[in-house]
Amino acid sequence: LKSAFRRMIFSLPEPYREALVLTEFENLSQQELATRAGISLSGAKSRVQRAREQLKQKLNDCCTFEFDRRGKVIECAPRSNGGCEECD
Repeated sequence: LKSAFRRMIFSLPEPYREALVLTEFENLSQQELATRAGISLSGAKSRVQRAREQLKQKLNDCCTFEFDRRGKVIECAPRSNGGCEECD
């Protein structure tokens, strides 16, 4: 799943991929993202939110998830329709 997740992130369109990588993995604040990208803070927030939504959609299209009561993933399985290019 880890390698598929990475491929999904890097399959996002550039501005969304950059926003997600910088804020989630390189720990830039959304204000720092805005400054770096030359956009407003609200624009940066929107970009990060859209990136998260696109990634969530890719994950849900590809796999089914089971969560514990705290929201932690405890089970992941490819969907039977085989619609996950990143998992192949």
